[in-house]
Amino acid sequence: MTAVALTAAALGLGGCATTQAAAPQPTQDLPLTGSAVATAAPPEWAETPPEWSAMPSDQPSAPPSPTPPKAPTGDIKVLQVVRKVARTATAAAVVVYDRDSGSAVLSETADRQFYAGSLIKLLVGVDALTRHPGDTQVRRDITYMIQRSDDTLCSKYWVSEGGGAAIIGRMRQRMGLKQTKPPADPGRWGNAAISANDMVRIYDYILDEAPPAVRLAILEGMASATEYGSDGVRQWFGIPSGMKPNKWAIKQGWTTSGRGQLSMHSTGLVGDNWRYVVVLLTEHPEGSGWDSPGRSVTAAAVAAAQFLK
Repeated sequence: MTAVALTAAALGLGGCATTQAAAPQPTQDLPLTGSAVATAAPPEWAETPPEWSAMPSDQPSAPPSPTPPKAPTGDIKVLQVVRKVARTATAAAVVVYDRDSGSAVLSETADRQFYAGSLIKLLVGVDALTRHPGDTQVRRDITYMIQRSDDTLCSKYWVSEGGGAAIIGRMRQRMGLKQTKPPADPGRWGNAAISANDMVRIYDYILDEAPPAVRLAILEGMASATEYGSDGVRQWFGIPSGMKPNKWAIKQGWTTSGRGQLSMHSTGLVGDNWRYVVVLLTEHPEGSGWDSPGRSVTAAAVAAAQFLK
């Protein structure tokens, strides 16, 4: 894959490029210590999308996860919760991971693969910061990209750092990712595969293993995420709306796959010293719009909040 072949337009997704000004949320303290449609609901799509299951495994073997989630202690039936708001939702997953105990207190469908959308920006950001230590422009770009979920910057670093096979291959190895795979179409970074358990592994790496400069740049963007993304979509759904008054740092995702699916995700860190990793992933039919899926993710966040102590 060459940089010439992939323009920013080709790399963009349906869902995350028009600019809308919005007042940013005040930056929060950054703990850095390591450690309704009336039709009947369709059955859950529980299988891996064919484009991923059929892909050859050409990625480096990943080491064991440093903190594999333990058995959960409860459930919320997350897909049912989501479908109360978005009746045609096809899949949902949730994990609430307690970093103090090293266990998942809530985990449902956590290994199922979803289209990542803008969640892939965490991997792009960590990779770029790691490969360009001390570069102040890269740091500014990555923090802004995370804060506003900016597609143009993601496309820039996706190309300059070698694209999906290279970036995701390096991050799989570094973070111990299991279900994360590059997109079948190298130009559509939002069509990479991710799982809820892999999102826990990503946050575990950022908090406990990443170099301090990498950690700070990522967390600064997450904790000051603006109400609206660079494309004008409101990104304070899910965790920010459903887990008040807890302190949060988020990375959201919304995208259409071009293959019939719309993804709406809310993930991040919640509570004092970022005690909890919260991951909410949902999938809907393409054409559902952003409003109903976004509200369904918020409903799931409200249901999951009972697992926060």
